[in-house]
Parts: sequence; C-alpha cells; structure tokens
Amino acid sequence: MRLMLTLLAMMAVNRMQTENDWIQKIADPEVRAGVKAAVTQNLLPAATERVYPGHFCINADGGGFGSDTTWPGLDSWQMAGAYLLMGKTRMVKDYFAFVRASQRKDGNIPFAIFSGNTQRGDTYLRGLNTPADVFTYKPPVRDGLPASSQETRTWVGLFRHWELVSNPLSTLGPICFVLTAKEIFQATSDKQWLAENLSSVEAVGHYLKSQISPNGLLSGSGFYTEKPPRNGWDGVTQCYAVEAFHDLGTLETTLGRRDQAKEWRNTAAGLTKSFNKLFWMGDHLAEYIHVDRGAIDFHGLSDTNWAAIAFGLATKSQTNTLWLKLVSEKAFWPGGMPTSTVTKPFSYEPWEDEKVPFASGSATNDVASMGRVWYLEALACKRMADHARLLEAARQVSKAAEGGFWRERYHPQPDGSVHPEGSLKYCEYPAILVRVVLENQKAFTRGPN
Repeated sequence: MRLMLTLLAMMAVNRMQTENDWIQKIADPEVRAGVKAAVTQNLLPAATERVYPGHFCINADGGGFGSDTTWPGLDSWQMAGAYLLMGKTRMVKDYFAFVRASQRKDGNIPFAIFSGNTQRGDTYLRGLNTPADVFTYKPPVRDGLPASSQETRTWVGLFRHWELVSNPLSTLGPICFVLTAKEIFQATSDKQWLAENLSSVEAVGHYLKSQISPNGLLSGSGFYTEKPPRNGWDGVTQCYAVEAFHDLGTLETTLGRRDQAKEWRNTAAGLTKSFNKLFWMGDHLAEYIHVDRGAIDFHGLSDTNWAAIAFGLATKSQTNTLWLKLVSEKAFWPGGMPTSTVTKPFSYEPWEDEKVPFASGSATNDVASMGRVWYLEALACKRMADHARLLEAARQVSKAAEGGFWRERYHPQPDGSVHPEGSLKYCEYPAILVRVVLENQKAFTRGPN
C-alpha cells in the first residue's frame, strides 16, 4: 500500500511538472513567477469540484464569495477560459452543463447561483426570485471527485441586481455564457458537444436580441460595474454583445446553419452601427449613454475605448485616432497597475450613484484598476500587435501580488498611487494573467517584437 501511494504521488508530481512546462518557457522572470503563483496558488486550488463536477471558487481558498456558489458572469467566464488554456476541458464542460441547468425559459442566464435554500432578503439579495428561479441539478458521475460532488441538490439563480433602478449586470450572465460556449468549442473542436448545446446558446442570443432598445443599443446598464451602475447603455456592454453575436454566427456556421449565422452577424452589424453613431465623440468614445442625460463623457478616457478596439467595433480611422491617445495616457495605470476603468476617477457626480441605503463602501467602488479592464486592454494590444505593452503590463500585474495572491480592485489615490482593496486571493487577476500569456505566447516566450 505504501509503495502504491508513493507511485501515485510520483505520478501526480510528474503530471504537474508536465502541465507547468509552459510556465518555464516564459522568458521574463517576473512574469514567470507571477504566472506560477497564478496557477499553483490560485487557479488550481480554486478548482475543488466539491459541490458538483466542474465547480470552482472565484477565490483561491473559497472565501470572500462563498465556497459553494457559482458566478456565471464575468468571474467564471474569465476563469473558465484560463482553465481551458491549461487543458482542463472536462471540468469546464461540466461547469457549462451546470450553468445551462440554471437557464430560464426565456433564455436568460443568472449572474450568480446560490444554494437552493437561500432566501430573498431586503439588502443584496432583494432581487432574488424564489421559488421561480430554483432548479434541481443531478450531476454527472465523475471518477476521482469528492462524494459531495455527486449529490443531487437544489440551487437558485440571481438574475436581478440589488440596484433595482438601473439593474446593472443584467446582460453579464447571458453574454458570458455565449463566450464560454465559443471558447469550449475553440479548445475542443467537439461538434457533437456543440450540436447538443447550440439550442441553449441560441436561446441566450434571442434573449439578448429582445433587450435591444429602440435606439439600437443593448440595455442593461453596467456590464461589470455596479457602483456607479452606468444607468442606461454601457459602452462596454455594447462591445461584448457584438462579440457574443459574432460568436453565435461562428458556431452556427460550424454546423452548416448559414441562415442562422447570417441573422446573428446582421444583429452584430446593427449594434455596431448604433454604437458608433451614439458613442463616437470625434476623437474618442463616450463611456455610457445615461437614460436621461445622454452621452456621459467627462470621466476622461474610459474602458469603452479599449473594448471598441478589442472587439473590432471601432473603424480603422477611429482606431488610428484612438490608439496613440490610449497608450500615451498614463492615468490608465494608476500607480503602475493596469488597467483603470477611467482616467479621471475623481470626476463622478452625485447623481451617478443610486444611493441604495444598505450598500456599504464608496459610490465609486468599481472605479479602479481591475483584471476585467486589463483584459480589454490586452485584447486591444493583441489586435494592434503591441507586444511590448502586453509584456510590461504582465510585469506590473505580477509585481502586485501579495505573497502570490491578488486583490479584486486597486483604487486610484489622489497622490497617483493605488490602494489594494477587496477580497484577497481573488482569482480574476490570476485568470487574466494566464489568459494574456497563453493567448500571446510569442510576446512572452520570445520577448517583444
């Protein structure tokens, strides 16, 4: 028995060494150390699969945001993509199956999923709709996972935000569901899996189409910002939605469904046209369109600009005008930390806060450097082949780790520094660091061009 345990341990070590060979190929020592911490101290420990096959926490230790919760919006999509790049395809497919079980009949996907006995409260869970959004999930049997992962349980999805007026994050879950489906197929080329899941992804697409307003923009307020909520039509939301519709077109084409593919591409084109008409300010893009006040464009340059280049909404002429402005603006990296949502973080007005009585923290809590914004910048850099900026950003992120862990936000300070805030061991920066390196290997294994 002792010999068998020793052999199993040796096999596990050898497997880990093989899995991490790519880390050793990273040329820059600071980035290599950062990525090693991101993988070994954050992403792998978070992948417990304790409550169902495919489950992972969004904190390395399961703290902060719960050890049995699922966040099908931004957090899990970002991490799922990193896991796919690391070769954990079975786990991500199982995660996707669980999220699909939470889907409403109208196609919508929640941005958070809690244990089924969670009750609606008067504060952060006041948008919970029980029992209507309670569902039962019987997990698939997977060898080698904890017995607790095989239990049939009830769960409840959260579709409505506690900021009831603006309802931010309302398109976060469905858009990220489409993005995850595209990345699973991209990683596996599994047409059978795609055929089995395409109807669910199409339902999401039709739900998103139903949320397009008469002005041609997708409603839903802030895509990943809650405080302030960007009440109305967020620029980042439009860009991610265009990417999701293009992804739907690609998936339909893969299965020979040309008419359906054309429908989604036409939807993307219409949304792009409305975006450029309403957001372009002459030499940059507005941050968002307020429901009453129109285009909001007094917080400096915003993440909408990175997103428009990242996902190809900006025209060639707009991109040429924008790019030098973006990369020369040092305020996007306060204290050297990529990337802030805006370059004038102290310019917000009181009317931009919904003033929810129970909400703690600053009204500008999401005006900060966050991994989600850095990823938009990184995608834009990839499109523009700016390898030097990708490398320097990865260095700065790697240096920001506290004993191998990262915070959720890095708030800009009046003196030009940043203050780390939010849950420690949050996996967003680790996931984005892995994504940036593995999606731009030429920039990291051979140095910048």
